[in-house]
Amino acid sequence: MPPIAKASKRPAKTLLSLFSFTKTFALVQQLHAQIIVNGLYDSLLFGSKLSDAYIQLGRVHFAAKAFDFIDVKNSHSWNTLASGFFKNKDFSEVLQTFRQMRSEGCPVDSFNLVFAIKACIGLSILQDGKSVHSLAIKFGLERDPYVVPALIDVYTEFGSLEDAQKLFDEISKWNTVICGAMMKGYLRSSKPVKVFELLSKMRTSGFELDPFTSECLVRACGNASAAEEGKSIHGFCLKQNFINSNIYLQTSLVDMYLKCGLLNFGLSLFKEVTIKDVVLWTAMITGFAKCGRGSEAITLFRQMLGESIIPNLITLTSILLACSYMGSLQLGKSVHGHMIRNGFQLDVVNYTSLIDMYANCGLIIGAYSVFKEMPMKNVFSWSAMINGFGTHGLCDEAIALFDQMKLHNQIPNSITFVSILSACSHSGRVEEGWNYFKLMSKDYGITPTSEHFACIVDLLGRAGKIDEALCFIRDMPMEPTASVWGAVLSACRIHKRVDIAKMVAEKLFPLESDKSVVYVLLCTIYGDAGMWESMKKMRIEIGVNGLHKSVGFTSIEVDKKFYFFSSKDRLAFGGTHVEAVLTCLQEQMREFCYEVEEEITWG
Repeated sequence: MPPIAKASKRPAKTLLSLFSFTKTFALVQQLHAQIIVNGLYDSLLFGSKLSDAYIQLGRVHFAAKAFDFIDVKNSHSWNTLASGFFKNKDFSEVLQTFRQMRSEGCPVDSFNLVFAIKACIGLSILQDGKSVHSLAIKFGLERDPYVVPALIDVYTEFGSLEDAQKLFDEISKWNTVICGAMMKGYLRSSKPVKVFELLSKMRTSGFELDPFTSECLVRACGNASAAEEGKSIHGFCLKQNFINSNIYLQTSLVDMYLKCGLLNFGLSLFKEVTIKDVVLWTAMITGFAKCGRGSEAITLFRQMLGESIIPNLITLTSILLACSYMGSLQLGKSVHGHMIRNGFQLDVVNYTSLIDMYANCGLIIGAYSVFKEMPMKNVFSWSAMINGFGTHGLCDEAIALFDQMKLHNQIPNSITFVSILSACSHSGRVEEGWNYFKLMSKDYGITPTSEHFACIVDLLGRAGKIDEALCFIRDMPMEPTASVWGAVLSACRIHKRVDIAKMVAEKLFPLESDKSVVYVLLCTIYGDAGMWESMKKMRIEIGVNGLHKSVGFTSIEVDKKFYFFSSKDRLAFGGTHVEAVLTCLQEQMREFCYEVEEEITWG
């Protein structure tokens, strides 16, 4: 910063010219000292300029001290301080500044109203947001184009979509910012169809889409799995040159393709983005994990770490889902450890993800340990733990936890009953399963869904009560789903009920998307019964219909690398340690009187 002439006759002008050089905290303090020496510290102009200089460097409390010395403050100086606290996410101070401003008689304007409204969102205080809305009405700013979007945000953020809609409907002159805020509100309330309806109204009114409203539409397409519409909007954005350097729109487009199951489109677009932030990486990892592509999700996660991108809590929760799918216990443990070491504040969703990961990776003790340390539990965490016990064959523990859940005044929901019924099914506890099925409607008023009916059919089928299961299906108040008939067909295989297998398969064919599964299961049933001609016919039908059996696979992780094994690999591993280990396992199974089935072993 240039030196200040001691004998300057116009120190104010000189000092003002030096603000453009205040790029560091030390330089601002030097200038501040000169302003004090020259007796200008209580000037509105210099006080406001100093406050702004400190705010630009993130030193908000120094800005507040400079502001306090101003003799006569105006709206601009108050707004400068409020903006500083807002940028620093100090929302309590924003509201305190707003209240102090009003107590000193400074008029309310659209800028300080918006800061106050956004602070209410940051502090999750709907009531204060409503109070600020009342002030906006009092000062005639309730239809101000700068205030309205913020008011819509505060109502939709706290689930008051009706209030937001009422406010929006009262606006006679829309703009794209107001429409975009309303679109965001619809998305928060999981109403993507409303977004498309508003788009239609906007077009009728002659509005053109901008990057913000385009992003909202892309997100709506993703939530509604509207792939074709999403592609159209993508094309529009390319023509309008909206996408370049717009990371928010780029991320929304990638997320949309992944939610629509178009993983290759999403990956291609992801690769085109030059500067990737943690949100974009997380969208990719989450998309692949939710589509069951756990290996790719984990690979992306490691690439992200290689790019020195620090994962956030959402990233870590998504990678836990991938670990659950792949059975990657070591990586799951590492993610859990990272959460603890870095002091992440876990919520009930994060804890539940950890429970699922440990249970699906075979460490039920780890799952229960996480469950016990949860400070707060909701119905989903209880259900996840019950399901974990059930899949591990620990039906007694699942039932005990269900009883414990009721003692904690936690009301079970539909998912809880799917978990407990599944636990009974895996352990052959027919009587208990029936009791829980009756309990859900009698004591909790829960109407059974197709999933609950499928659990009962599976329960009866596994226990060999196939005729009883068929009677149960006939009395169902809804059409049986693929999972219902699939459970019966699986039971036919277990209990060698060839007499009804063909009939069940005929029911299943129109419902099952992968028809090869049904044919293969029928082949197995006929083969087990020695009905070679019927088995041959099934194989011919598979060829005639152009069907291919989906190759089953398993995987192991060694030194952070996944190795996949399928039935096609049998010859490749002949004479290796892999075959030797398999042979050893088969011999041990025979010693324990287990039946070794070659097709299933390699399927």
